[in-house]
Order: sequence, then C-alpha cells, then structure tokens
Amino acid sequence: MLGDGSRFGKKPTQNANTINAFAHEMKGGDIVLVFNSQETIRNIGIVNSEYYHIKADDYTHRRKVEWIHDLNYPIDIIKYNNNKTLALKTLYKLSKMSISDVVNMITDNLKEKRSKEDKHQIKPYYIIIDEINRGNISKIFGELITLIEQDKRGRGAILPYSKKEFKVPSNLYIIGTMNTTDRSIAAIDTALRRRFTFVEIEPDASIIAKYDNPIINDHIDLTKLMNNINGKIIEKYDRDHRIGHAYFMGIVSLDSLYWTWYYKILPLLSEYFYNDTSALIDIVGSSFFDNYGNVKYLSKAVKENGFSEFEDEIMALYKEQNHG
Repeated sequence: MLGDGSRFGKKPTQNANTINAFAHEMKGGDIVLVFNSQETIRNIGIVNSEYYHIKADDYTHRRKVEWIHDLNYPIDIIKYNNNKTLALKTLYKLSKMSISDVVNMITDNLKEKRSKEDKHQIKPYYIIIDEINRGNISKIFGELITLIEQDKRGRGAILPYSKKEFKVPSNLYIIGTMNTTDRSIAAIDTALRRRFTFVEIEPDASIIAKYDNPIINDHIDLTKLMNNINGKIIEKYDRDHRIGHAYFMGIVSLDSLYWTWYYKILPLLSEYFYNDTSALIDIVGSSFFDNYGNVKYLSKAVKENGFSEFEDEIMALYKEQNHG
C-alpha cells in the first residue's frame, strides 16, 4: 500500500482507515486471511491479543495472531468466498464468507487428511434450544430441517438463498427442551417429531436427596413434601402438571423454603387451579388458602413445641392422610 514519494503512501486517508479498523474494529477471536493474490490466500490465523503499537520511528501497529500452519498454502479462496475475488485493500471484512466456509476451507486443505480412526475420535458438539415448542420451527431450522436427519448428515446441499453448499456434520447433536404443561406442545409439527427422539424427564424427588439439601431444619423432608403434592395434582388435574424437582432444589434454610413456597409453588398452584379454591385446599390444606382462594401467610415464629406455625403445616401435608 505504500507509494513513491511518501512514507505513508499516496493515499494517507486509506492508510488511516486501515489502522482504525485494525485498532478498533478487529477483536480477539477474529479470523484473519492473508492476501496472496486476487484468487488465493497465503495464511489463516486467529487474533488472540488486544491492539498495541511499538513507539519506534515507524510506530508499528500490532496484534498477536495464532497462525494455522498445517495447510496446503496458497489456498484458492474463490469457491469459499461466493465466487468473488479479493480486493487489494489492506484490511477489510469478507462479508460473503461465513464461519462454516472457513471451516470447510481448513478441512479441505489439511496437509494430512484424517484417518478413519481419527474420525471415530471426533468430539461431539451440542446445540441446545430451550423451549423449542414456543418458537417458530420453520424459522429456527429453515432449510436445515432436512439436513439434520441421520441419513442426511455429512451430505452437502445447495441452499436456495445463498447458493452455497452446506452440510450438518454427524457429530453435531441438537437437543430441544419443552415443558409438557405448555398447551402449544400439542402443535409440534409431525415433520419435527419424526426427526427427534423424545425422552420424558419426570419430576424425581430422589435427585434432591442425592444432589441437594433434602432435609430443612432437621425435620422438614422436601422429598416427601414434593411427592405428596404431586400425587394430589395427578388426582385433581393430570400428571403433566406435576411440580418439578428444580422447584425444591437450592433451598438451604427455613427462610428460603418460606420464600419458595409462597412466591413460587403457591402461585403456580393458583394458576393451575384458577377459580377452583376447593382443589387448592384439597392439595395444600385450608391453612394456606382461605375459602375465597386468598393466600394465608403463616408465622415463622417458634412456638412452645419448638416449631413455627409454618413448619407445622408444611409437615402436616405429608404426615397426615386427610386435610382440610
């Protein structure tokens, strides 16, 4: 870029723009392709440092880069860059190229191709889509809905919009989560159902006992409390509306149980049994709801028996057979 007659070139503005992009627009993790010709590059690297410059006579501007050496350079970039050649400008973004294009370029130009044994040792990668049934499935997957099928993995397909070849590798696993209480779960498209394996994760009180704190204040058993409430929910509603064990995890004291009970569990039950006060009372007793469905806040003050009113009523939920 340097021209005759000036140490800064004939177009110092262009040089200034390049330095500004190098210092302020480029960031760690960016991929750098080094120009070799309009059709080829001579190196690929990943930026792994912040911008800095050396205050010598030429004020050298620098970023550290980890270069990928084990490739057959120079690499023809045309087919990876949407059939576009490179410009001569010093530093600019390749807007026609995606990360998957760079991955393909590296894979295609490895000096040593992976053996069959190496391929068996490829690590699995996961994409997790939370509450997948709440999204627009066609927008989430788009043209990938076909490519994620097991027998289509690793096969290239030309995408209709970008006109680029794309493939979904066999070591990529897609996990979608959904809550059975959502009414939208019934609307899951058949095309999506046949491309996924469905595994039900039920509420499991044993997880609390194994990984968390199941006993509060040495006498309140959260596993029994959870199982008792869920048994009654099945009777009054259905199995899909049972309370998950996550609601009862992370409770470390009576105060945190009190907060969870009044601000998570009771509001959830009130939503399940909206305008059905008798069902609420059948599940948690009349000590926590009045006849109009209003929440009754019990005291945490310790009584003569060594327990608070709140503790007595919580324990009564799973110690007694009849409530009301």
